[in-house]
Amino acid sequence: MNYEEEKKMHVSFCGSYCHICDWHTGKIRKTAKAALDMVQEYGGFKRLFQDKVDVNNLLQGLNILAESSICSGCKAETGADERCAIRRCCSSKGLDLCSACSEFPCETLKKNPGVIKFHCIENLFKINEIGIGKWIDQQWSAYID
Repeated sequence: MNYEEEKKMHVSFCGSYCHICDWHTGKIRKTAKAALDMVQEYGGFKRLFQDKVDVNNLLQGLNILAESSICSGCKAETGADERCAIRRCCSSKGLDLCSACSEFPCETLKKNPGVIKFHCIENLFKINEIGIGKWIDQQWSAYID
């Protein structure tokens, strides 16, 4: 594995790893497509939902997810600076990872829901501790198991 290329494209600035992300792998899209197909195939869901769920809104939401594109990763996307303060900050400072910043871990990281959910700050500390190559190997190993 080319660790420099992997780091450049698939280890996000905040410390998440694209290859195990459900958006990047297409799992979200596939799951939504399967749910959409099931709801459409089995008309009985309307009776099950009755007045509790707007089936048309449900179908519309599932369709949006089923048709969504697979994320190429924040370092591979163009124009992602607009939607991500973390990427914008790192890019402006010329950093590959937030952990290279003198302000790490900053409030922007600490308060970001995705960073919290995916334990990105812990990931960045681990990368600093064991090195990017070993960390990537651990991510692959954990994902495959």
